[in-house]
Amino acid sequence: MRPRNSAILLALLLVSLIPEAQAKKPKADVYFGYSRAGANLYDVYTPAINGWQLAMHIKPLPFVGVEGDISRYTQNIRGFSQQVTLVMFGPRVTVRAAGFSLFAHGLAGDAHQNATVTIYPPVGYDATSYALGGGGDIPLILGFKLRITGDYLGNSNAPPSSYSPSHYRVGAGLAYHF
Repeated sequence: MRPRNSAILLALLLVSLIPEAQAKKPKADVYFGYSRAGANLYDVYTPAINGWQLAMHIKPLPFVGVEGDISRYTQNIRGFSQQVTLVMFGPRVTVRAAGFSLFAHGLAGDAHQNATVTIYPPVGYDATSYALGGGGDIPLILGFKLRITGDYLGNSNAPPSSYSPSHYRVGAGLAYHF
């Protein structure tokens, strides 16, 4: 076979693989990382809370998917301990280009807060929780991506605005696309 014919055959083979490669675009991703929620959001006179966030996104349509999110925050300060667990679900819109991904989501669910002061019995509540925001994924290696997130975060039991709750959640961690 001549080199020219081999090149044409190779080009035809590569062109025929393009639709198959496009059909294998990631259909889901899983994320785990550090997260920080704003001050006074769950109790008055409390600082911002550190924790972790776990999220899974399934994409049945080209740009639209469903996301589930679980996050947990804890703090212990001078005899006061606080734990907050958020479980939320909602739609997510994702745009991809050159391996990078940008997304926006609207999540709603439950916030469970538990607080203990050394000399008093524990106090807790459940409230409706929501997050509006998004983030971006930066490619690393083998399907892993660095994810940066930011949300406007709130709950139905937040302290009054006179305590100036900081309605934010920011995070960074690893996402795996498959």
